[in-house]
Amino acid sequence: MRSKAPVTMSLSSGKGGVGKTFIAINLAACLVQLGKKVLMIDCDLGLANVDIMLGLNPTHTLKDIAFEEMTAREVLLRTQGGFDLIAASSGVKEMGQLLLENIDRIKTAIQEIAGDYDYVILDTGAGISETVLQFNLFADRNIIVLNRELTSLTDAYATIKVIFQMFGKNRFDLIINSAPHAEEALRIFNHIDSICRRFLGFSLNYLGFISHDESVPRSIMKQTILSLAFPQSPPGVNCTALARKINESFLDRPESGQKIQADGPVI
Repeated sequence: MRSKAPVTMSLSSGKGGVGKTFIAINLAACLVQLGKKVLMIDCDLGLANVDIMLGLNPTHTLKDIAFEEMTAREVLLRTQGGFDLIAASSGVKEMGQLLLENIDRIKTAIQEIAGDYDYVILDTGAGISETVLQFNLFADRNIIVLNRELTSLTDAYATIKVIFQMFGKNRFDLIINSAPHAEEALRIFNHIDSICRRFLGFSLNYLGFISHDESVPRSIMKQTILSLAFPQSPPGVNCTALARKINESFLDRPESGQKIQADGPVI
């Protein structure tokens, strides 16, 4: 048992299709490359896809924890990225409509093994369902992923607003995915940050961005981890830099009203 508590982080998005699971997998692999022990949990309970993206065929999933009372260690998988995975099920109606007691059973199972790891990554579903909100409440840090689409930005803001209003959380870390360049990623971040400061009263923390690059869909189709298969590609470099930034225990947020400039530190 480790003496230091792990960092538990949720990766969420307002809408689907923004690359949240891709980022979660690559962050996990990059943190392992930094010498850290990482547990990833697919918390998209009814439409799981982490195992598919990794080319795995799990025998047991979170469903067995929620309904069969199996332990987390009994369902663990070791991945090609060196991190452990608790997979979820796909197309199982019961998992998409979990009762709070089933969610609590999953949380308890995670807590029982979390001390074995440096980082626990929760890849949640998109949107603001009760299950997504509960895993965001469970996490120490809430990372929101968005891209250039207007609906991605508006839905990301809605997600932040609901988590803040329901749980009082006012610290959110943002990753901009599929950005053409650093300046565009910063523009998107500064836009949503200004909205949050104006209407919610707090600023956001910019973690960085992932470059738009054809190596991303290629790695997904091949069921490989981009940061390991193509580490020198722009997205591979971005993922490594994101992991390093996270491993520094997250940089402090700018003071209220302070914008990050495009010529400042960029990953």
